[in-house]
Amino acid sequence: MPKAASTHHGVAMLLLVTTFILLSSCEAEDSETSTISCPKVISETAPCASFLEEDGTEKPSQSCCEGVKKLSDDAETQEDRTAICECLKQGLAMIGKYDPKRVAMLPKLCEVSLTIPPIDQKTDCSK
Repeated sequence: MPKAASTHHGVAMLLLVTTFILLSSCEAEDSETSTISCPKVISETAPCASFLEEDGTEKPSQSCCEGVKKLSDDAETQEDRTAICECLKQGLAMIGKYDPKRVAMLPKLCEVSLTIPPIDQKTDCSK
């Protein structure tokens, strides 16, 4: 692996670990009505970081898609889907530059029926 690619990968992994630690006690705003927790959402989607970056990989990894599938299986209600969106919104804010459109592409590329909007800080997760 070229040195620049190795460094870039190392920084991405450091950001993922830092994000997970920072959000480990964070809960989504709708946690009272949802069984979805931010630590779980962050844990399941952490392998997706290399795809979500602005110059990310062409397609999500198998481990990324496995996490997206688990979240899809857990997203039984509108409150669950809102909680997942809020957690992703918080986590993505911590990792730096990413392409919001790639967030919305994950379910289709991973072949799951979960709908995730392009998420940025202005996203209204309740819709």
